[in-house]
Amino acid sequence: MFKFTLRPRKPFFPTDLPPCELPAALDLSTARRVLVFAPHPDDEVLGCGGTLALLAARCAVRVVLVTDGSGGGDLPAEIGPQRRAEWVESLALLGITDVTFLNLPDGHVLPGPLVQSLITKEISAFQPNWVFSPGMTDYHRDHMAIAQMVHLACKKDLGVQLLLSYEIWAPVWATHVVEITHVTELKRQSLLLQKTSLQYGNYLQAIEGLNIYRGLYLGRPNACAEAFAVKDLRQRGNGLRCRQYWLDWLRHIGI
Repeated sequence: MFKFTLRPRKPFFPTDLPPCELPAALDLSTARRVLVFAPHPDDEVLGCGGTLALLAARCAVRVVLVTDGSGGGDLPAEIGPQRRAEWVESLALLGITDVTFLNLPDGHVLPGPLVQSLITKEISAFQPNWVFSPGMTDYHRDHMAIAQMVHLACKKDLGVQLLLSYEIWAPVWATHVVEITHVTELKRQSLLLQKTSLQYGNYLQAIEGLNIYRGLYLGRPNACAEAFAVKDLRQRGNGLRCRQYWLDWLRHIGI
């Protein structure tokens, strides 16, 4: 036992790894046509409302509401139409009037041919070069299913250049951020228009806190930002370079 304690051992954590790189600023100037998939009313405003307001001022933006917003059967029947109406008004405040409804049952979206076909048709019809969707690891079954189908569809469509995952119920592994400091109040007012959703959770305060936290990446006091996991479909192996840091560590400790 004593000999074991004296035997030289490899350090648990390597000391020669490079600094971990922070997410880069997303260049909005390359967006030409932007398509956004929102699982439920308010998801798009929460996850990327500030970014969408900035994009709507410079290019065509269409938002697709995938579910009927009925709350999965746990809410009164009139909730779905009410939430959809509030959703349209909320997006109009951001400068977005081009919207589409797929009306899939809220809380019951599963990956499969039907959802895949509907999402593929939306992409083919609009011909976007940027597509936004929830993250693949978001903590909601609808979100995960939709993200999976959007990712598969975008890989088949050569016109899509960037696939951008936004965060709702779980943080994404952020590769890029967009400063939304100057449109934070606009995002706030847009979300306040979705009154029904706000009755069931303090989403406003939660997302404002997240945007302030993401603003720390910008290195300035009182900045706000939205974070995205961005995949450039024109390239291969373009993930966050910080991941290499952890891969090197895992190899170092023999995992």
